[in-house]
Amino acid sequence: MTVIESLQSLNAYPLTRAALRNIAEENGIDADEEVTFELRSTKPFRKAVAGVYLLLAESPNITQEGISYSFPESERKLFKAKAAAELDAVGEEGGIAPKYGYKGQYL
Repeated sequence: MTVIESLQSLNAYPLTRAALRNIAEENGIDADEEVTFELRSTKPFRKAVAGVYLLLAESPNITQEGISYSFPESERKLFKAKAAAELDAVGEEGGIAPKYGYKGQYL
């Protein structure tokens, strides 16, 4: 299994191979490299996994070939929490940036 295939297997949502390749390469991983146990435990790979979860949290609801993919807000929050946990596990800042506004303003 390659890095792209491993990242794609995190969720059935149809992320493009180009998006997964970008996430892998932004973290210094060859997207076509074979995944090993050692690679999965590295900081770059775990950061790539966090990147996929963040991408899923921001992905639009779509219908493709008669199949609908939609994430309720609770699942989007779960994706963000998983991304933060992956980043925290490798010593990176995993918190999601807070939203600021005026008291009483709906964000």
